[in-house]
Amino acid sequence: MKALASTLLSALLVSAICLMTGAAQAQAVPSSPRDRGAITCSPAPCVLPPKQVSEGGEEVTDTAIVADPLNPKHLLLGSEDFNCLSGMGFFTSLDGGSIWNRTCLEQNVGLWAPSYDPIVGYDRKGGMYIGGIYYRDGYSTGLVGVERSTDGIQWSKPVRALQEGSHPNEPWLAVDTNVGSPYLNSVYVSAVIVNDYYGLERVYVSHSRDEGATWQPVSVAPAQTGAAGDANTTITVGKDGTVYVVWMYCDVGPYFCTNYKADMVFSKSSDGGNTWSFPTSITTVNLLPTLLPNTHVGIGNIPVVGVDASNGPNSGNLYVAMYTWTGAYGQVQVSRSVDGGNTWLNPVPVAPPSDNHDQFFPWLSVSPNGLVGVSWLDRRNDPANIDYQAFAAISSDGGQTFPNVQLTTAFSNPNNNGGGDWMGDYTGNTWDGPNFFVAAWMDNSNGVNIQDVVGGIRLH
Repeated sequence: MKALASTLLSALLVSAICLMTGAAQAQAVPSSPRDRGAITCSPAPCVLPPKQVSEGGEEVTDTAIVADPLNPKHLLLGSEDFNCLSGMGFFTSLDGGSIWNRTCLEQNVGLWAPSYDPIVGYDRKGGMYIGGIYYRDGYSTGLVGVERSTDGIQWSKPVRALQEGSHPNEPWLAVDTNVGSPYLNSVYVSAVIVNDYYGLERVYVSHSRDEGATWQPVSVAPAQTGAAGDANTTITVGKDGTVYVVWMYCDVGPYFCTNYKADMVFSKSSDGGNTWSFPTSITTVNLLPTLLPNTHVGIGNIPVVGVDASNGPNSGNLYVAMYTWTGAYGQVQVSRSVDGGNTWLNPVPVAPPSDNHDQFFPWLSVSPNGLVGVSWLDRRNDPANIDYQAFAAISSDGGQTFPNVQLTTAFSNPNNNGGGDWMGDYTGNTWDGPNFFVAAWMDNSNGVNIQDVVGGIRLH
């Protein structure tokens, strides 16, 4: 196993060097990011050529992406898509990323209209899920709605998955696709619910056992009042059906995260989301006290949780990716737990110490055989620390080391986003089977406007 890990790490480093020097560009370029029939570089692993997913004259950003556990060529991506009337577009690919078809989220839930924060998922019954936040009456009240489809063309009417207050914020969706789990095909939606009238915030996770037809919301953490507040939930499911949720918590006012410090917080449920453990801190991070340096855009800090659901040596390990502000630049890091979240090891920087430019918008996912993949945006190759490129790292030693791979040679400028002080909230990634790490990010290297791009790494 150690020999295999060493070989993989060495190969990844070779791949990164080839891409940076242009050697990989001499190889045949496939028609899609993961075309199995084409040779992209030899020997594997190799960097997959980026593919623009979205089209249209308006900006498209945010890249929630997931792969079908039943068919590795099926991909589903959700975006803030301003080509859609609602502002939410969902893209499906049935051929591994060569052709993408857009569905705009336009159906109302009663008087609530779809608005933003797309969420996506697949189950093991051939179903896919899309959803997001719905609002009514000038954003006075909101809910999280979810639709299901078996073909990506015909979608069910959206169902109210979560509404326990006035405003849902930062929702996420996960499906239990673990064969052998007692809760196989259960669907989970997390969000922070804000009740403005009473000044309360609370983390909820709602679960469905009937393919999204009905939902049961459960509060995860105590309600926050006064200076305390919660934000930015993500969830994942282990192979035994245990559900894990993480989020960001601040407790110093008078405004949210006034002192620019935040705790990344963890809770889990071993009974299918019916009850939850008392929240505990993973680590404390420093938040960027200003806009992203040299830009007019802000960046959020979403803790992204993944779990090793393999039968390998690190089975059950938990990983959380986030950024912390060092005082000079944003640094992406990963914390891990080897005991089910009871304790957490100190975060490990993902980029090398020589990278002292801003790293932001990380995402994390774990492969079927236990590899930990992280992708993010990085400004290391711009001396002015303005333009960014997409980078990734795959850890084969349980999150201890992260050899870096550059995913694109093209540069994007955060200021050319079409959205004033906003270029999106997150990137995304997923594993399309054990050998394809698929990353998605926002990119404006076309020189026109910001769009969603998919690339990644082929391991074999």
